[in-house]
Amino acid sequence: MAIHSNRRLAGALAAAWLAGAAAPALAHTIVGDRVFPATLTIDDPGVNDELALPVFSYMPSANPDGSPGSFNYSMGWNYQKTITADLAFSIGNEFDWQTRPSAQGWSDITTQLQYVPWQDAKHEAIVSVAVAYTFANTGSPQSASLPSDPFSTLTFNVYGGKGFGDVQSDWIKPFAITGEFSTNFPMTATNADGSLNPTTITYGASLQYSLLYMNSHVAEAPEFFRNLIPTVEAIFTTPVGNLSPDMPGQFPTNVTTGVVGPSVYYIGRYFEVGVMAQAPINKESGSHFGAMAILDIFLDDLAPSTIGKPLFGPPQARGSY
Repeated sequence: MAIHSNRRLAGALAAAWLAGAAAPALAHTIVGDRVFPATLTIDDPGVNDELALPVFSYMPSANPDGSPGSFNYSMGWNYQKTITADLAFSIGNEFDWQTRPSAQGWSDITTQLQYVPWQDAKHEAIVSVAVAYTFANTGSPQSASLPSDPFSTLTFNVYGGKGFGDVQSDWIKPFAITGEFSTNFPMTATNADGSLNPTTITYGASLQYSLLYMNSHVAEAPEFFRNLIPTVEAIFTTPVGNLSPDMPGQFPTNVTTGVVGPSVYYIGRYFEVGVMAQAPINKESGSHFGAMAILDIFLDDLAPSTIGKPLFGPPQARGSY
């Protein structure tokens, strides 16, 4: 989900890495004939019946003095269920582990309610809004080596997507963009040890080139490539309030962190596979390139008359792709 954990990991694991590695509420979206894949850094703008399992991430961190830090991994999952064709509920969390020092544990459970107030199939455009809540102490206990947060987090999200199939020039038709803006409010301002939990904003975007769309609407693509959507994406988190004073030997708390990088997604009939190379934007975000990967199962295509349909009302109209 587009919730980004603030857990203070043992050792030198920067909070920035968690912003990029937390599992988003992943789902592919179809608007008209446009497929927006479940991108790895930001949520896509639609609602569907899907299961993302697994969502893997890796990012090495650095210590504030520049010495090598930890290797950080996570394996997450997320399930999204449509209530109506335009409203969906999702739930998920992840298992994290790190080296130097060795530690592991479950993150807190995050839930999200997402609604699509507007979409335009002709112009391949869509906007959705969501509210998410991460429940404190629903992951590994505080006695664990890598415990969950002792505080809950409330997040408000806005998502958007636009395909350019309505543009006259053929060369631009396969392109599409998506974006996300989120505000994260910790429900506890100060922890028992006196440390502060900052309010943050998270924002990101993706630029996609759909060979799937090109093959259907512009020109025939080579068979091996025609189901691919190469993408460039980025996600950033900026602390905006309740900041702790900078401490010697620690990363500053007011620094924007994030990752950028190329990715590619394969869209099958019932699933999606995606991989991404992540470049941290500064040392607070990570020390070297990281990676993410996803397997996303389309329940609405796999079982459209049972677990893949909305609880109430007819299924969402879907284009051809």
